[in-house]
Amino acid sequence: MQVITLQESDLPELIELAHTTAYERPLNEAALRARTFDEISVRRDLLLGAREDGRLVGFLLSVVRENRGIITLFGVHPDYRRRGIATDLIHTFHERCWAQGLTQVAAEGSGPGYFWPGVELCRSAAISLLMKEDYETDRNARVDMRVDLDSADLDTASAEEALAGQGIAIRRATADDLASTKGLALQFFSRGWLLEVEDVQRFSPTPLYVAVHGDEVIAFAVYDVTGYGCFGPTGTRPDMRRRGIGSVLLKRCAQDLRARGDSIMEICWAGPVNFYTNEIGAQIHRAYWGFRKTLT
Repeated sequence: MQVITLQESDLPELIELAHTTAYERPLNEAALRARTFDEISVRRDLLLGAREDGRLVGFLLSVVRENRGIITLFGVHPDYRRRGIATDLIHTFHERCWAQGLTQVAAEGSGPGYFWPGVELCRSAAISLLMKEDYETDRNARVDMRVDLDSADLDTASAEEALAGQGIAIRRATADDLASTKGLALQFFSRGWLLEVEDVQRFSPTPLYVAVHGDEVIAFAVYDVTGYGCFGPTGTRPDMRRRGIGSVLLKRCAQDLRARGDSIMEICWAGPVNFYTNEIGAQIHRAYWGFRKTLT
């Protein structure tokens, strides 16, 4: 077995291996490339693979953010497990981080462009390996929620009429809305959300909905940018909250997914949980921990 630095030519094999080992959502080459080779926070020598007999049998993907090396996804083909491949990948990752002056490492979600919010709690082998390697967790769970689009009440007509009476319009964003939406995301939320809003430019039609008051974008919601069929991020300007805007944006996104034939919508890294349960009947269906370690 040889640990290698992944190349763009490995993408087709990597997609297949990721689906086999660690990522169940739809994933095409463009989406994987956007989170790896085209991602500004990726250092290519920290995209690792394991080959045996010419076959890609393991991988470890990562980003570097805030001077921390963060494992975003890793896995080993079931036929090649319990041979130390995952351990070799993690040790190589540590060695290369150390050589670059990175003493803080993690295995967790890191937006934008994350695969999962952390390490899913059902992945016992992955958690056991990280703990063996002295990673620590605060055991604070991050969750994804799931919406049954076949049964959810997605009607927004009366709510939109009430908002219109306040001078607020809900619509699919236009190209002219993008700059102000990005500004809203950065001012009140995070740079990560700004970049995820910016990512809607990869899609047609745009998966971005906005609420507009006068000439100002006051709220937004997106889907598909964190994964196919995934809702979020979403946010409303603080002074315009508690008017039902977020609920309408949520349901307008869900209407799009239902219209294209999806039966399930996932709300990724969800919160507040009670909002999504009350507004659209969402239920928690995945939970994750984040793990961190100081290299010495």
